[in-house]
Amino acid sequence: MKIPFAISARTAHLIGMENFANAEGAIVELVKNAYDADADICVVVADVRENKAESKLFIIDNGSGMTDEIIIKHWMTIGTDDKLLNTRSSNKKRVKSGAKGIGRFALNRLGTSAEMLSFVSSEFGKGYVWSVDWKKFDKARVLSDVEANLEEITADYLVDRLNEYGIDKLPIYDKLVSENFHGTILCISHLNDDWNDDALNGLLKNLEMLIPAELQTSFGLYLYKMHDLQWSGKVNPMEYEDYDYKISAQYEGGREIQIKIERNELNLSKLETLYSKVFLRDAMKAAPFRLEDFRKREVSQTIQINKKVDADLLEQVGKFGFTFFFLKNTLKDDRDKDGNQKYPYNLFDESARTHWLDRFGGVRIYRDEFRVRPYGENGDDWLGLGRRQAKSPGGAGQKMGGYRIRPNQIAGIVKISRLTNAAFEDKSSREGIQENEAFALFKNLLLQIISVFELDRNTVMYNLSKLYKGEHPQTTRAKEIAYKALDSKAENLSKEAEDLKVLAADYKSLETELNDKEVELSMLRGLASMGISSATFTHELRSVMIRLLPRNELLKNILLQYLPEKQFEGMRFDNPYQELRNMKEEDERLYNWLLYSLNSIRRSKRDWVDIDLSNYLTLFIESWRPILLRKLIHIDLQITNMDGILLKGFEMDLDSIFNNFVTNSISAFLTSNEKKKKISVSVSNDHGYAVIDFVDNGIGLSQEYRNNPDVIFNAFETSTVDNQNNKIGTGMGLFIVKGIISKYPDAMIALLPVETGFGIRTIFKIK
Repeated sequence: MKIPFAISARTAHLIGMENFANAEGAIVELVKNAYDADADICVVVADVRENKAESKLFIIDNGSGMTDEIIIKHWMTIGTDDKLLNTRSSNKKRVKSGAKGIGRFALNRLGTSAEMLSFVSSEFGKGYVWSVDWKKFDKARVLSDVEANLEEITADYLVDRLNEYGIDKLPIYDKLVSENFHGTILCISHLNDDWNDDALNGLLKNLEMLIPAELQTSFGLYLYKMHDLQWSGKVNPMEYEDYDYKISAQYEGGREIQIKIERNELNLSKLETLYSKVFLRDAMKAAPFRLEDFRKREVSQTIQINKKVDADLLEQVGKFGFTFFFLKNTLKDDRDKDGNQKYPYNLFDESARTHWLDRFGGVRIYRDEFRVRPYGENGDDWLGLGRRQAKSPGGAGQKMGGYRIRPNQIAGIVKISRLTNAAFEDKSSREGIQENEAFALFKNLLLQIISVFELDRNTVMYNLSKLYKGEHPQTTRAKEIAYKALDSKAENLSKEAEDLKVLAADYKSLETELNDKEVELSMLRGLASMGISSATFTHELRSVMIRLLPRNELLKNILLQYLPEKQFEGMRFDNPYQELRNMKEEDERLYNWLLYSLNSIRRSKRDWVDIDLSNYLTLFIESWRPILLRKLIHIDLQITNMDGILLKGFEMDLDSIFNNFVTNSISAFLTSNEKKKKISVSVSNDHGYAVIDFVDNGIGLSQEYRNNPDVIFNAFETSTVDNQNNKIGTGMGLFIVKGIISKYPDAMIALLPVETGFGIRTIFKIK
């Protein structure tokens, strides 16, 4: 015997109710239904009375409406798959926003009684009224026991009903309801929530962010409260032209993202005149930072998605668009204490901008033109921008690398679709998207786009800051005042306010720099702890290293006394002598690695001494050769005109530099198809300078850095990612290297232009 399943009316009721966390979400769901029905206009009306039992909510649209057949087959079917199968609307071909078929329970979330009047254009003058008492769900045993009322009505009935409700008083009434009206009118009574002014203001804010600005021409959204018709009216989505930066990104698949950057932060006429020297700086001589690039205002670039990112995950992410604005909310760093303008900012109204950011700030997701809650709502920092900025809090002009946007400085829109982003399914509560690997990658791609803006602004502001410091050497003057004060008697100390201003300003600047250095040092401490741990166990490790190689021969000699080696000839398995040979090979690897590691932390390497570069590089390469050979990597050294050439410095500094180069090459070869892996090192004497070139034939510079390669020397900059584009490298290697080289007079580091692989050059002044 086969028996059917049955669902209780109360269970169906609860399933529907739990899909709407609050009343605002329920109204949004009904507005989406109007959009799906090809409506041009949707009006939300709150008729709030002193007696709550008399209060009502209305949602009115001029969409396609519903026939009695549609009401019976689709509206009355819980969990219908109509929108899942018919993804686009019939007339305007809009992508339908709903898919679960439980949106009608939004009516129940709002109140216990609901009435719907619906007309279709094909049935002139004829419509239908549907009504339900949601309390019946609590009384009925099974779902089939609950019934709604459905009756045929005329256009006259519609007009009378609207007049009874007071809808004819709305300023938009004539535009909404005409003789050939088609659409749907929902009336919810016996409301579950108190719709006071605070609640209505919250609803208005929610509706303002519900649709993107470009949609308001084809879908007008209105909100009224019956007792104060002047309170609102048409809901205007977020628009703002007074921004500092606008970034527009589009991903169409593959491993490229197209980006447009609009700069509006700096006054162009001042850049062309008073600040023109900034374009003489090296970083500002190349696109997109030249003066002609600023004159265009908009620059474009293509960024690459790391090859390590899983291709299947990328396909699951699908096409998307991302537009965001950067808006700083203060001009406090515009001028110094002397009134000198540090940055040629365009002026703006700070209070107006702050108010707009409070209302529309954050990064929001829109699926098929409707916002997906709660992203960007009420300070929801779902991209972790605050956490990123806390780890690297420096300003854009303080140093190159590490500048991060604050979450209260961004307003953005991400556009996705049911059709192209199928992996992004709603949570059952309709409050957000289900977290999965594709969504994690999606977030990281958005952060990669944001980092393009951060680098752009960082480059511009840092070079303006360096220009300012060169023209206003305040630190030098501050030192003079301080030393003068220290050399003077207390009663002769300067009381001039000007001196105090200089000292205060310089102190503030130094304090900021020290905070930045502390962030860098915290990373360096973590890296250094590994070396400290190794140094702590140096004696024990040396003892282990000494015993590694002899132990295999000792064990072999013991075995030979009892088991002749000939007995196991030709045997691959269960051969103790073959296992000994394998163990010996592994021990040799471990021995060489320990030898290299322990030599790298010798105390003598921390002494400031004369270093014979030829001898140093020869020994350095020999220490790496066994490890590299096992990885099938060949390394060679070419020395030219370096006899007796000495460099004054720390051997540990050179270790840090060249170890970084070697390990980077090893990593590059891991994903390279090159069969003959090779590292070439050359050192030569060029008019009193030691020129050391380091070149490998690996995969070369990551594609994302091809347009701006010097970025790799910035702090926390890394192309080492996992399959979800999470950065897993420290991004400190080349930053540390550049910092070491900067300590040596007239030393420099630069990338070498090579056809294949990667090349880097270091130059030291020699004795």
